[in-house]
Amino acid sequence: MIIRLICLLLVATPLRAAAQPSALAIEGAGEPVRVAVATHHGHPAFPATALAALGGQWVEEPAGARAVLFGDTLHFELFSPFFTVGGETVQLVAPVYRAGGAVHLPHQFFVEWLPARYPDRLRYEDGVLRLTGAAAAKAAREAPTARAARSRPTRIVIIDPGHGGRDPGKIGPNGLREKDVTLAVSRRLAALLRAREGYEVHLTRTTDTLIALQDRPALANRWKAGRPAAIFISIHANSAPRAARGFETFFLSEARTEDERRVAEMENAAVQFENGGRAANGDGHELSAILNTLRNDFYLRASNNLAEIVQRRLAAFHPGPNRGVKQAGLVVLVGAFMPAVLVEMAFISDQREARLLGTSEFQQKIAFALAEAVEEFFDAHEHLWLTESAS
Repeated sequence: MIIRLICLLLVATPLRAAAQPSALAIEGAGEPVRVAVATHHGHPAFPATALAALGGQWVEEPAGARAVLFGDTLHFELFSPFFTVGGETVQLVAPVYRAGGAVHLPHQFFVEWLPARYPDRLRYEDGVLRLTGAAAAKAAREAPTARAARSRPTRIVIIDPGHGGRDPGKIGPNGLREKDVTLAVSRRLAALLRAREGYEVHLTRTTDTLIALQDRPALANRWKAGRPAAIFISIHANSAPRAARGFETFFLSEARTEDERRVAEMENAAVQFENGGRAANGDGHELSAILNTLRNDFYLRASNNLAEIVQRRLAAFHPGPNRGVKQAGLVVLVGAFMPAVLVEMAFISDQREARLLGTSEFQQKIAFALAEAVEEFFDAHEHLWLTESAS
């Protein structure tokens, strides 16, 4: 009886998996790339950005991501083991997930599915995934172009989560505090940008702390360190006593309307929470003098352009009205020697938009739209960065 019970237990117990890999080596056109294994959810996985070593492209989207490899487009959904390619649905042994600011794909995708799908292009053996035959030759020919792309100036992005510490910002009807949602979206944006090649990302605050308004652009200038390709994005949520909805993006210039002056006064009032602070006046003499020097300046025009791109990207999904590009004397933008904008994501004073701002899905959509806007802006001005860095 005991022997029979032991046999039954042995049959019912699944076979132990093979020894977990510690890393994956990918041999493309250049030096082998070593990718460390991740086990955030108990199964081995690798960051999807490793596909770049095979000549693939990886683009993150609000609810997932897509990869372009060997002419195929693969669509992935977060937290799902299924993905699609060429009208075919494929099931992996474990779901795709995001951790540490990067999307991860199961180990099986790299070592089993890819070599089986592309047997003439890829071979996996002894922990090494390598390009073979014509694919390897093509990658070798394209390697100089890829290296040239990597040699472009580092894209520096300074993200400024509005308010913080004893300055809660505005508080929505659902109790949502502006300082919390700005930090949440900023962290998401930073993770998306860091997952892309060529970005250096800084946050003026990473915790619930108060940073003086004038210290924020000063930090941005310090991180820029004289390099050409840098931008500053301050993230906020709007508020108004009357029913108002939508999104708008500001750049630094004289306020032209009462509504622009209202926003400037609201955001500049954060200085009262600083030690020895007093309410800042966006139309003061000091600020006016700075604005005078900005007229017809490259940063002014570039900031306006960045604001336009942000608005267009947000308009692609935002349920609220597009309130357009605005300008005002915003202290947090003063002194930033780079294109700089302040994004009002939605009205936290509106019950519907406050509810949206509190959801992780909407926060991720905002962050993704901003990441795409940043990428588009840098791509459009690449020739300027290259000219400035060469001079």
